[in-house]
Amino acid sequence: MQIKEVCEKCKLTKKAIEYYESKNLIHPQILENGYRDYSDADIAVLKEISVLRKCGVSIADIAEILTSSNKPAALAKCKYITELRMQRLNDIQKCMDSLIANYDINREFDYLQTLDEYLYTIKEKLVFAFPGNYGLYVSMHFGRFLNGTIDTDEKKYAYDAIVQYLDRVDLYLPAELSEFLEALFNASEKIDAAKIEEETNGKMHEMLADTDGYLERNREEIEQYIEFKSSDEYQNSEAGKFQRYMLNFQKESGYQEVLIANMKILSPAYAEYLKKVEAANDIMLKKFPKAKDMYELN
Repeated sequence: MQIKEVCEKCKLTKKAIEYYESKNLIHPQILENGYRDYSDADIAVLKEISVLRKCGVSIADIAEILTSSNKPAALAKCKYITELRMQRLNDIQKCMDSLIANYDINREFDYLQTLDEYLYTIKEKLVFAFPGNYGLYVSMHFGRFLNGTIDTDEKKYAYDAIVQYLDRVDLYLPAELSEFLEALFNASEKIDAAKIEEETNGKMHEMLADTDGYLERNREEIEQYIEFKSSDEYQNSEAGKFQRYMLNFQKESGYQEVLIANMKILSPAYAEYLKKVEAANDIMLKKFPKAKDMYELN
């Protein structure tokens, strides 16, 4: 059926349906004339999406639920996180009420410390621990895997190891590279970090879902990208210098041994994601051997 009828059946706007398709949540057949032909299965999924969205479930979580073999269990996980957020809001409101009645910072500091383990997500705790561009970088790089809380002793030890590592590691950038990063995050035209993260994650998801197909479909673009990254122009640019600096930093600072190893403990989803990335890298290096030189891989 055509999109107009789908809108009526699902009580959704055309833009909403197009958005859900762009997120690979539905897969209508594309006819020779370019029109979409929506099946009854698409209708069922759109109704499911509509219900879950009205329950406050995020698009990322909906994608997991739709492909889950146990949807009630997948939704129960979302409900648990929602309950934690509601509890957090209640506790924050209680703190603010107490401060309004009697502005005793020491009392509320102690109160919030007792709630810290379950009040905030791991992502939020890291951002609080490292304000500024440093925390923003960590959040953008790992954040989507750290929306849970620290609920085991093993995770607590892993989190503490990560904080100690990030706090002591010598990440000193040359002045020109510091200026480059500062300009990136404080551009006059404000960069939408969440949008960048979403677009990057979307491309990675597409590539990991069908690595061979993705690489073949984008072969020309990938070859041009590898050629540019290998060029003197890029190598002498601030971006090229920053890439080399970060590669050396990761090799010499214990990045893999401490940060990544403990991130995998904090988030099984991240550990699984890394396995897929490593498998995709192996495929890419076979198809594009020059990529090995681009990232100075040995």
